[in-house]
Amino acid sequence: MRSLTPPQDLDADEINHKSSPISVVPLRPSSPLSPEPIPVSAPPCTEVPVPSYAEDDSAAAVAHPDVSPERPLVPTNAADWEAKKDIIQDLYMNKNLILNDVVNIMLQTHNFKATARMYKGQFAKWRWTKYNKSGSSNSGQFKATKSRPTRRTNCGMIGGGAPDHVVKPSSFHRRRHPSQAIEIFRLLYQNEDILYVESTLNEYRTYISKWSEHETPWRSGSGFHDILRAQENSILQNVSIALDHFRNDRTKLGGEVLRRAFLQIEDAIATGLDVQAIWDCCLAVPQLVLNLGWTDILLIFTRYLHQLTHVKMYGHPISTIAKNLYKLAQRDPDQLQLYIDKGWKLWIDMVGRVRGEQDHVTIHLKRGYVILMNPEKSIVQNLISDFSLSVQRSLAERGEVLTTQRILELEQLLVRMYIPLFRVSAESSMRAHYMLSGVLLRIENKDKNKGQPVNHWEYVDRYLFFSAYHFLASIADSNGEHAKAADYRRKSLASPKDQFWLQTALRLEEYLRSEGKKEEADVIMQERSQVPLLEYYEHPDYD
Repeated sequence: MRSLTPPQDLDADEINHKSSPISVVPLRPSSPLSPEPIPVSAPPCTEVPVPSYAEDDSAAAVAHPDVSPERPLVPTNAADWEAKKDIIQDLYMNKNLILNDVVNIMLQTHNFKATARMYKGQFAKWRWTKYNKSGSSNSGQFKATKSRPTRRTNCGMIGGGAPDHVVKPSSFHRRRHPSQAIEIFRLLYQNEDILYVESTLNEYRTYISKWSEHETPWRSGSGFHDILRAQENSILQNVSIALDHFRNDRTKLGGEVLRRAFLQIEDAIATGLDVQAIWDCCLAVPQLVLNLGWTDILLIFTRYLHQLTHVKMYGHPISTIAKNLYKLAQRDPDQLQLYIDKGWKLWIDMVGRVRGEQDHVTIHLKRGYVILMNPEKSIVQNLISDFSLSVQRSLAERGEVLTTQRILELEQLLVRMYIPLFRVSAESSMRAHYMLSGVLLRIENKDKNKGQPVNHWEYVDRYLFFSAYHFLASIADSNGEHAKAADYRRKSLASPKDQFWLQTALRLEEYLRSEGKKEEADVIMQERSQVPLLEYYEHPDYD
């Protein structure tokens, strides 16, 4: 039996474009539980083109009837746009606000309702652009928003000077060799461990910033039928399952599930690297494996990710992130923990800055952050109020049915992204139980809610009531407390069977079937069959 020795760094010559499966490596965890050697082999890599990153398009706006003072104006002709042109120009061009903020301000302040896609089409007609190119017809306008050239310094930036052509930001390819970025960071940081942490975060920042600008990011499905169809486990969930097998001496099963996670990574790269795969590979899996003490698994995982992305996505930020994670996995675990702590904060700061503090994606990230990490007091204090404002904005723009559909998708993501990380420590589960129980107590003790049926509560209170019990049930399931989980789920559905109940019951039924809890799912299905088909069936999508 071979013992695991720290792998050496991979040079470009070691990685070719042929199939190169990872060899079988006997694993020895650093925890007291020591399973037998684990055969893990990675699938061969097939050549695929580097995926492009296209922004999601929101749906076209519908034509408006006669507009009343209480109803926003939906523009249908050029005159509607021209009437608001000066205001839009001041917000978007002069004040340099992002498009999502312009959309919200125009709706809330000026009673003017248009989708981001409509704005983009109108900007093209007006020939507006934030970053003017030399020689364009409007190059003399709006000089204040043009990027300022970088000042030359004595340090002599490698590859300096203006590029001979513009590279699309969506492709993420750089003209600078990745090692040049390392050289720049080496000038700033004398400690090599800190160097790898900061350069990795810098690449991660590039990806998060680009992704945050998408209009409909982080969607777990494309409509009603996806809500009913069970999804396969995420990369993080499969790694977590594999670790359970290893800890219980089921090494063969653990190796098979881990190989399945490797196949998912390869498929994600071939089909476009969805953001959940980036989250799992670059942050969640390292956090899970590191804190459970399975450093051998961490080395295998990061080495495979580095090997694959070096071949398939050279020049993309994910390639540099994977390389640096592999290096950090061979060094002091405290440095990798530092990267994880800063990585969480980077997600919160970047998404909040680009999309706003009350955006539903920002709220979704904060919900995991306040329970799993050590959050700032201000984030904890503002989370409920920010969530309430986010829901109220969605209710005004989309209505109750489509708002419920969207936030139930985020509940699904909440389970997929965060529940496996609760296995890291009992402290996280205790903190979640304390916080969610406090939310339930405050909602039930409100004067306007006492003695009232749940369907008479405000929408935000009713949703938080469901969400808290649903998340408590998921944590209980992950801890093996299945009877307690079933009790929490029954409480989450303890309300009159109206539209909201139907949508949440559908969500729970789908979740239970995906977890193999057929009997509990059949009970909900039987209750649901007694409810008339409501508005939800007439709205397969919300954009």
